[in-house]
Amino acid sequence: MTIWLGRDAAQVIIEQANTFFPLETGGVLLGWRDGEDRVVVDIVGAGPKALHGRHTFIPDHSWQVEQIDEAFRNTAGDLDYLGDWHSHPAGVAAMSSEDRSTLRRISRRVRHPIMVIAAGRNANWTFGGWMQLRPRLLRRSVAECQPIQYFAVPSEWPRAPISAE
Repeated sequence: MTIWLGRDAAQVIIEQANTFFPLETGGVLLGWRDGEDRVVVDIVGAGPKALHGRHTFIPDHSWQVEQIDEAFRNTAGDLDYLGDWHSHPAGVAAMSSEDRSTLRRISRRVRHPIMVIAAGRNANWTFGGWMQLRPRLLRRSVAECQPIQYFAVPSEWPRAPISAE
């Protein structure tokens, strides 16, 4: 499985992370599923009423849902919610126990959601990606690290305006 992250979406994540530095920020990842791969072409930010802290943030959930619904409508259902992203300012691109718990919670509603973490500062940001696998016989629900591939999204692909708010 690979997380394909559009360069424009990655750039907006970095811009948002720098804007809120040294506080955390985050949002949601929009795109589609291609077999086991996830293709991220747009992001939605934390929202105008989000709360940002040193080691956590609370998104403006209602605003994010409106943005997801609008992207879904504007692309005739081509763009869908894939998972969440957030920053670890001056940290590492690794999942905390709270991140693991959040991804497990998301997986109750979304099949194999992903999480992307941007860690660093200024021009030095690194990304890490994970997918939450559902439990199977003799296997617990686990978040597995996944490779991220960056790509330029072709102009003819369905896109919604990136909402970083």
